[in-house]
Amino acid sequence: MLFLSKKEVPLKEIIPDGYVDIHSHLLPGIDDGVKTIYQSAYILEQFENLGIKKIITTPHVIQQVWPNSSKIITEKLEKLKRVLPSLGISKIELQASAEYMMDDLFYQRIKDNDILPLHKNYLLVEMSTFSAPINLNEILFEIKLAGYIPILAHPERYTFYQNDLKKYDELKESGFLFQLNLLSFSGYYGDQIKAFAKKLVDHDYIDFTGSDVHNYHQLGILQKGFSSKMAEKITTLMNKNKVFA
Repeated sequence: MLFLSKKEVPLKEIIPDGYVDIHSHLLPGIDDGVKTIYQSAYILEQFENLGIKKIITTPHVIQQVWPNSSKIITEKLEKLKRVLPSLGISKIELQASAEYMMDDLFYQRIKDNDILPLHKNYLLVEMSTFSAPINLNEILFEIKLAGYIPILAHPERYTFYQNDLKKYDELKESGFLFQLNLLSFSGYYGDQIKAFAKKLVDHDYIDFTGSDVHNYHQLGILQKGFSSKMAEKITTLMNKNKVFA
C-alpha cells in the first residue's frame, strides 16, 4: 500500500481490513469519555463508517476518581448495546474491558479477580503520566500470578522515561506489551510526544495501537489522518491488532 502521492492520508484509507480498536472511552458517563448514549452512538457510527470491525472500549478504573467495577462496566455496556440497533448501528462489534491504573485499587482487584480482560488473558493497564508506581514489580508479579498479560497503554506519553530507552527494554523484558495511541502521531499531545512515538515505532517497541478516543474533537483529529510518510507504517502497526478479532 503506497501513499506517496498524497501529503495527508485520511484515516479511512489507512485502516486495514478487520481492525480492532482496543483503547477508547465510549461508555457514557463512566469516566472522562463520552457523556451520553447519543455521543457514544455517533462515534461508533463514524468508526463503523471507517470500516473498523470491532471496538473493545476501555473505561478508566482509578481509585478515588473512577473506581468502576466489572459489574458497573458490564451493565453500562449492555445498556448501550440495547440502544444501538434502533439507531442503525449494527455492523460494528462492541465489547468492553477497562484501562486499569496500576494503583492500590487495581492491586486489590487483581487479587479479588474483579477484572474484565481485554481479550483472552490480555489486560490494558496504565501508569500516572508523572511517575511509575513505586510497587510496579509487585503489581506485575500479581498480574502474572493471575495469568494475565499486561499491555501498557500509551508508553509514548510517560515523559519521565523518555530520556532512557533502557527503561522500555526493562519493561518489555519484565513482561509488558506496548499499545501506542494513534492520536500521538497527530501531534494531539504535543510535538515532543509525537517525536517520541515515532522513535518507539522506529525501534520496534510497539505491539498494538488504539484510538484512545474520548470525544468528538479527538475523533475529528483522527479522521483527518496522517502524513504520507507515516501512513504505511501506521497501517502495518494496526494490522497487529488482528489478534483481538
